[in-house]
Amino acid sequence: MRTASRYPRLAAACGLLAAALALIVPVAAGHVEPGYSHRAQFISELGAQGAANGALVSLAGFGSIGALVLAFLALAYGAFPPARRTAAATLGLGMVGAGYLISAVFRCDAGCPSTGSVSQALHNAFGLLEYLGAMVGFALLRAPFRESTRWRALAPVCTGAALVVGVAFVAILTPALTPVRGVSQRVAEIAIFGWIAIVSAFLWRRSR
Repeated sequence: MRTASRYPRLAAACGLLAAALALIVPVAAGHVEPGYSHRAQFISELGAQGAANGALVSLAGFGSIGALVLAFLALAYGAFPPARRTAAATLGLGMVGAGYLISAVFRCDAGCPSTGSVSQALHNAFGLLEYLGAMVGFALLRAPFRESTRWRALAPVCTGAALVVGVAFVAILTPALTPVRGVSQRVAEIAIFGWIAIVSAFLWRRSR
């Protein structure tokens, strides 16, 4: 039988730090990247080959976010409602952390095109898995959270996050919306890391 998390505050700290970095890194890196548009460009372009601070943003920024997300999930898993869906959901959400780690190592080509080098192909593949994994993970967690007295209040948060990520992901893939693809991606990221921050705050409060 799975036991409750022994380190809820450490899990919460990892989650809150991951959410904070997910906000700070794109804003700070975008500020110093010449001609960068948060409206039209992907976050990954800040770590792309040829970007002003590409290597630093990728390894220190994206890499740290990915590691913190995986640490948060590993530490928080024991506190989640015990169910088969919980295990599958956590694996899906793990794709968020894996996506960030892969993006740190396999940096995208300039402009983050849909096709390109081997590094770009791996970057795109794990970017796809990140959003699909998050969407499925949130959707699967809705039922276990709803059935748990402790977690019931956060079931609507799972539903909302899944819907927002799904809509934003479709928008990212829609050619007509390419001029605002940066906005679409940021909406998805806000849903993902907003959920992580809310769950982290919940864990911190309940551990007191």
